[in-house]
Amino acid sequence: MTEEGKKLTEEEFVVQAIKKLRKDPFRGIHSVYSGFNEAFRKYFGTNPVEATSRLAKEGKIETRAFKGGVMLFLPGEAPQRPSAEEIIQLIGGGQASSLSEEEFVIEGIKKLRREPYRGIHSVFSGLNDAFRKHFNKDPIEFTSKMVSEGKIEVIPLRSGKGVMLYLPGDGPKGRKTDEALKKILE
Repeated sequence: MTEEGKKLTEEEFVVQAIKKLRKDPFRGIHSVYSGFNEAFRKYFGTNPVEATSRLAKEGKIETRAFKGGVMLFLPGEAPQRPSAEEIIQLIGGGQASSLSEEEFVIEGIKKLRREPYRGIHSVFSGLNDAFRKHFNKDPIEFTSKMVSEGKIEVIPLRSGKGVMLYLPGDGPKGRKTDEALKKILE
């Protein structure tokens, strides 16, 4: 309740939450990690996902899928993702039509990864959409074939949405693997 005792509408609550819970330099808030979801449930007694999804469809807020939940933004403040066409241009450097499917995936990993990361998220990087649009084929099926041939490495994600793609030898190596090997060989 506000000072006047008037209950906020769902839209007012969400907009106020974004403005008051975000931390500079970030323009949005994480629905889970900011405490927003629980605060919404406590205030309204309803599911925040339904409300934020509806508000996003109405254009009152913007959302972006993010690890463990979604990011909530005021209209016009969400980061813009490049289109599949822009990603195709970035990967091919104007020569995308001459790249094979395999070259496209390898160049995609090289050009879409951001320092200090050595891999890319198959969905959030836009590679899957760009591959699908450019080749009219299933990127999951093709990258799975490349993995089985040892041409790329894949790390599945707990969320179940997408995988991390790496060039051979660039995938993260577990500390436990190194520790186990060291103990075995001592």
